[in-house]
Amino acid sequence: MSNIEVKHLLRRKRLNENEWKFICLLFYLPLGLILYLLRCLLATVVFLLGYLLPDTPFSRNIINKITCLSLGITVTVENIEKRENVEVYIGNSLSLLDGLVVHQATKAISNGPKLIPLISKSLGLFEFGNTSNAETFKKNIMLIQSHEKSPLFFSPEGQVTNGKALIKFESNPFSLTNKVQPICISIERPLLDISISSLGSSPLVDLFFYMFSPLTNYKLRFLDVLEKKNLTNEEFAEIVRQNIATGLKVETVSYTAKDLIELEKRLLIEQKRIRSEQALSNPGNIPVIRRMARQVKEVLPHVPYDAIYSDLYRTRNVDNTITNILEGRVTFRPETPSSEGQRSQLPSTSSISSSNSNIVIPTVSASSSSLNTAASSFSKSAQERSKSFQERKQQLIANARRRYIEKHNLDIPL
Repeated sequence: MSNIEVKHLLRRKRLNENEWKFICLLFYLPLGLILYLLRCLLATVVFLLGYLLPDTPFSRNIINKITCLSLGITVTVENIEKRENVEVYIGNSLSLLDGLVVHQATKAISNGPKLIPLISKSLGLFEFGNTSNAETFKKNIMLIQSHEKSPLFFSPEGQVTNGKALIKFESNPFSLTNKVQPICISIERPLLDISISSLGSSPLVDLFFYMFSPLTNYKLRFLDVLEKKNLTNEEFAEIVRQNIATGLKVETVSYTAKDLIELEKRLLIEQKRIRSEQALSNPGNIPVIRRMARQVKEVLPHVPYDAIYSDLYRTRNVDNTITNILEGRVTFRPETPSSEGQRSQLPSTSSISSSNSNIVIPTVSASSSSLNTAASSFSKSAQERSKSFQERKQQLIANARRRYIEKHNLDIPL
C-alpha cells in the first residue's frame, strides 16, 4: 500500500526555495520580462492569424508552431517509432497544455477551452462536454470526429497533479474503443526550476510563467498498445493506469480528482484565514480593528469592548459580529451606565494584543441598560427566532435614532 498522501500530489509553491536558484532567478528577472513581452507579441500574431488565415493544414501547422514558440514549449519524443495509429491515446495529467503537446506528436485532439475556430483546430483543442454523462459524451465525440477524422487524447486522471503518483482514472474514455496507446508525459524547466502551477493559481498566471520561463520541455514516451478484450471499462482503465505508472516509475494511489479538488479548497480557505489573522495581528492594522469595533459599539453601546474585539477577530466583519451578539452567540456582561465621555472612549493601541487569545481591552462603560436588546431566551422555533430578531433589530434602530437625536440636540420628533 502506498504511503503517499493526497497532499503530496499538489504543487504547493511556484518557486524553489533553494537559495542558489533564487539568486539565479533575480539575475534572470530582467531577461525573463523581456522574453515575456516578446512572446506576448507572438501570441498577438497567433490571434491575428486565427482571424485572417483560411482553414488549411498549412495554416494550422503555422499557428501551432508559433503558439508553442510564444509559450516557450519544446517537445521531445523519446521513441517516436513506437507510435501506432490508434483511435485513442491515454496519458498522465501534468498541466493544462498536455493536449497541445500530444497533438504535436500524434495530431490527436483533446478536450480544451473554446477559442477562435482555426486556433482551436491548430492546437487540437475541442470541447468534448461533461464526461460524467456517458451518452452525451459519446455523441459529442462522434460529432467532432465526423469533421476532424483525428485520433483522441485523454488524461483520465481528471485533475492536474505534480506527477509523484497516478490517481484513479475516469472510465468513460475507455468506452470509446477497444485499443489504446498509453503515453508517459514528463515536464522539465531547466535552470530556474519554476513549477508549472501552484496551489490556487489561475490559468492566466500559469501562462505567464510559461512565457516568462526560458524553456518548458515536454518529454513523451509511447508504451505498447493495450487491448480491452473482455474487460470492463473500469478494469481496462486500471490496467492502463498501472502501465503508465510503471513507465513513469511512480506509484498508483486510490485518490480521485474529487479528493484533490476538495483538498485544494480546504487549503485555500486555511491560507486565507491565516493571512487574515496575520493582517489583523499586524500592529499597522490596529486602526482598522479599532474602527470596526467603534462601529459595533455605536450600534450596541451596552456591549463591552472585550466581547466586541474577541468576535471581530474571528469574523473580521462588523455586520457578522453585530448579528452574533444579537443572536446570543457572544457571551458578555452588559456595561453599567456611565458618562458620555467614557462611553465614547476607545482602548489605546498598546492594549491590543496581536493574538486572539490575548486581546486585552480596558473596560469601557456604555449607555443605560434600557438599550439592551438581547433576547431573554433562545427559542427552539426558527420562525420565533426570526420574529424575535426582527423585533430586536427594530428596537435597536429606534434606540440608536433616539440616542443620536439626544446627543446632537436635534429638533426632531422621537
